[in-house]
Amino acid sequence: MSDHEQNIITSAEKPPSPKPRGRRRRRIAVIAATAIAILSAIVFLVALYPSLFIQSPWKAIPKATPQELATLHDPDALRADLDAIVALHERTSPNPYLRVSKESIAELTERLKASITQPMTRREFLPLVMELQAGFRSDHHSMDFPSEDFEFALARGERMLPIRAEPRDDGLVVVAVAESERAIEPGDAIVRIGTLSAADHLARLRLLVPNESVRFRDVEVRERFRTLALASGITLPTEIEFIRPDGSRNTAIVEGVGDSARETERTAAISAATNKPDAPQGELLVDRPPFRCLLLANNLAGAPPIAYIEFPSMNSTLGDQWDTFLDQAMTAANARGAAGLIVDIRENGGGNSRLGDAFLARVNDRPYRLASRAVWRKSPESDELFRSMAKPMWRWLFIALPLFIPDYAALKQGEDLINESKVASYPRVAPGFKGPTCLLIGERTFSSAMMFADGVRTYDLMLTIGQPTGGVPNALGDIGPFQLPNSRLVVPFSMKMFVRASGDESDVGPVRPHIEVAPVPGRDAELERAIEEIRRMHAEKEE
Repeated sequence: MSDHEQNIITSAEKPPSPKPRGRRRRRIAVIAATAIAILSAIVFLVALYPSLFIQSPWKAIPKATPQELATLHDPDALRADLDAIVALHERTSPNPYLRVSKESIAELTERLKASITQPMTRREFLPLVMELQAGFRSDHHSMDFPSEDFEFALARGERMLPIRAEPRDDGLVVVAVAESERAIEPGDAIVRIGTLSAADHLARLRLLVPNESVRFRDVEVRERFRTLALASGITLPTEIEFIRPDGSRNTAIVEGVGDSARETERTAAISAATNKPDAPQGELLVDRPPFRCLLLANNLAGAPPIAYIEFPSMNSTLGDQWDTFLDQAMTAANARGAAGLIVDIRENGGGNSRLGDAFLARVNDRPYRLASRAVWRKSPESDELFRSMAKPMWRWLFIALPLFIPDYAALKQGEDLINESKVASYPRVAPGFKGPTCLLIGERTFSSAMMFADGVRTYDLMLTIGQPTGGVPNALGDIGPFQLPNSRLVVPFSMKMFVRASGDESDVGPVRPHIEVAPVPGRDAELERAIEEIRRMHAEKEE
């Protein structure tokens, strides 16, 4: 027998070894199973502790350097940035022309482009960007002075007006004065600032703020008066002419102030009481900033106490904290025998409507919805928004997006996802509160807080008291940041459109409370009325 034949026989007698391909398949299966298990665990942790993984997407954008802030940009580059803004909103929004015509935006864009006749810094370019953003008349497109530009301007010696003024028709009336300015007082009517009449100055400021509603626009002018004036190009020192309440006409040369002026400003004449009501007084039950729960001071002997919750933000990162706060606040209010509960969202600018749902689960079992429909546009910017919302070390989790929002992930770029919301009841969450409740709303109630107010008002879930909301329910929302390609200014865009809880697309007005209460200088008339109503409802319940 030859050696070759012997080798064949010997090989045939050996047991067959596993095929390499089978081993590879088992190894891949083990790796895949391990990866799925790890990913599932992370998904569970993200749902349970979102603040560990999520950040503001604005933090993902690097701040401009002093060299970039001082750079002069070519006019054509800046005109391209204006075109980029229009293209951005058409690409990212389900309906960028919800409140304006496409033709009006095109006309505005061309006018602003024509005004660029020489190289500009981004600081000089800023008011043009603000005006174009405001032209879409969506409060979510509103822009303020970027923080790095603001700090750079102050470092170069620029200063702000020492006054804040609010619009009164086409005029301006001083509502606050920096402590360092002694010649002007709250209540003075401005005639002119420098060479500009009060009416002309107000018109310039109004151009920089979205006119989603007149209320929103003029509240923004009042609250951001100093930074808007700085953006519009007011230089200091300057002369202000004004008329006193007694009719006398005066002038004063005013110097500029820094960023801390608001901390010590006068909001009424020096000899008079402040116009701003004091913060609610009472026993502090729970303090988890920015949320507080008080047992209000009781001025009626023998009357049961009333609990008060300060709810100033719906920021997405506060979800876990809000849930913990509600556990503690409801437990404390019940333990102290509160006759009712007042929730204050008058200063709530919005965030995530889930916080509103979380509260309603503690006090309500009636069916409701906060919006009737939401239309969601998928775009490269919305995808990037999800990536940038994750903290840097967790950005790879974007691959798991289909597990969180499969319907959105299945869309192609430029497609819309339409979510119709049904009126539905939801399980109560313990600990809860079963007594009468009031919701305080006002001119600074916006976005998700306004949606919360709209759902509450539409389905009578709580008694709403105060002033109409600054925001309007039929609106664009869910914003993200976009950095312009040349100036590098950051502008907000919206990727969703919401229709109010009633489903009425024709109603373009704000949320109006059940009981509208006019402001009273030096008093919180809205809170006083809420206390009266709680006592009335409690008495009726006891009968």
